[in-house]
Amino acid sequence: MIKKITLASVAAMALLFIPAQAEGNKCGAGMMEKCKVKCKADGKCNKCHKMKMRGHSSALLMHLPSPMKMLMKIENDPKLALTAEQKTKLKAQRDDMMPKMMKFKEEIKALSKEIKEACKKSETVAQQKARVEKLGQLKTEATLFKLTCIDGVKAILSKEQKDYMKALRKAKMAQMKERCKVK
Repeated sequence: MIKKITLASVAAMALLFIPAQAEGNKCGAGMMEKCKVKCKADGKCNKCHKMKMRGHSSALLMHLPSPMKMLMKIENDPKLALTAEQKTKLKAQRDDMMPKMMKFKEEIKALSKEIKEACKKSETVAQQKARVEKLGQLKTEATLFKLTCIDGVKAILSKEQKDYMKALRKAKMAQMKERCKVK
């Protein structure tokens, strides 16, 4: 019973969310409303758009940190001090992870597009149910896969290396917050 209610509410939220998406692309909508950057004539600004794109992946159920992306940028940092063995393991992990994650993203994007198109054609919730269930299943699988990858990276790094990366991430977040403060 609870599962049916949950699925119905997810489908209803999807129907409500589609018109709101058109408004979300404008500068000043949502998270970026504090951004006071001069916008282009069409109401969009590159800074807002880029910052929105850095949000969580729509292929996941929630935002998860991406240590692999950060490691790729700083792998030769002397303070991080990655050994040759660690670099090899991280490269193998990345080579295994990326194609699978991209496959998840493509499938989720295609299914989301199908759901949106069906909403525009006024299909009922009952007709959409199978697609919504499949989308939920794919997002769950993608999130669990990402969590497995994060655990794999954590297993490769030492405690000092993890602490250094955590400090870098905090510094970067503080820098981003400072840059977007309303003046």
